[in-house]
Amino acid sequence: MSTYHKSSPLLLPERLATSVKAAAQEMETGRDLPEKLVRELRDSGAFALLTPRELGGLEAPLETVLRVYEGFGRLDASVAWVVWNANWGFLAALLGEEGTARIWADGAEPVFANAGQPGTAVPAEGGYRLSGSWKLVSGINRADWLVVVGVIVQDGGPRLTETGAPDIRLFALRREQVSVEDTWDVTGLRGTGSNTVVVEDALVPDELVARFDVPARIQRPLYQRFAPTLVFPGCSAVVLGVAQSAIDATVELAKTKSTFTGGTLAESAHVQGVVARSEAALHGARLLLLSAAATVDAAGESGEPATLDERAALHTAMCHVAEVSREVLVAMYELGASSSIYRNNPVERLFRDGMVALQHANHSAPFFEAVGRVRFGFDPGVPLF
Repeated sequence: MSTYHKSSPLLLPERLATSVKAAAQEMETGRDLPEKLVRELRDSGAFALLTPRELGGLEAPLETVLRVYEGFGRLDASVAWVVWNANWGFLAALLGEEGTARIWADGAEPVFANAGQPGTAVPAEGGYRLSGSWKLVSGINRADWLVVVGVIVQDGGPRLTETGAPDIRLFALRREQVSVEDTWDVTGLRGTGSNTVVVEDALVPDELVARFDVPARIQRPLYQRFAPTLVFPGCSAVVLGVAQSAIDATVELAKTKSTFTGGTLAESAHVQGVVARSEAALHGARLLLLSAAATVDAAGESGEPATLDERAALHTAMCHVAEVSREVLVAMYELGASSSIYRNNPVERLFRDGMVALQHANHSAPFFEAVGRVRFGFDPGVPLF
């Protein structure tokens, strides 16, 4: 069983900073995280933030986990993105003991990849036959297990649960059960290896299938909420870190970059104002996200799942983070003028990485609309909201 450093998980980015920075160029050219860095991340506990304590995990509150993601985002967006996507240790709280024992069989923290678009699963003897194609599966080449969402199909249509909703479950597959197509040819987040995964009629035994809509097997605060709330906000925390690094890099550039009228950018009142307003807006967005996460944590501490309104507040914070971070990245890119286009300027890569991260579906406008529907008393109209 893995055991990790007993100090705060918040120190993980600092402890791994040297290794992360050393791998930056290899990630850009190789379009994936180096295997050595993945091992260091796993062995440090960076992939075990949400894993139950009895499996050697850190079982950290959501607010703490988001701070860790942001910390990695300040170092490198691709690393932060994979750390977020690999933190599926909470699956052990949803699976039965037999399934958990299979995944954590060797005592080491498994490396997960995941995908949210639904595949289809057909009941079979001892489990389900799963098929589907999933795009943008970050970290898949370094993963031991893939966790995907699947809709159970029976008698020609979706099988319904006791509440009349489609029966949607999580399916855990070994890496060797899937095919990976090399489709990750992009400008930003190049180091995430977010390729396409194809699964054709793979048998997933019952013990490796988990439900969202029943209480978790492990009855402790972290797991006493709607499981997707542990996943969704991670991307927003990452872009907070990227945007903050863009501000920091621009401030350093401004100290030496000259203006047309003489003096440095740092001496320009316009630049000073843009930086100050950007930092204030980003700080406000960060506080909103962490506050929403703390509310979800508090619900778990009380033994209750987060309410629909509390989940809506979390999505609101995520969308707000996305809007503010996009504005900050554009503002810093503009302040750097021609310097921002050169690869030796950190803002160049931060801008690319941040903009790709902001394309994630979790940051899309329909989530703001879904929050508005909740505010008016309507169904959010978004799956797994």
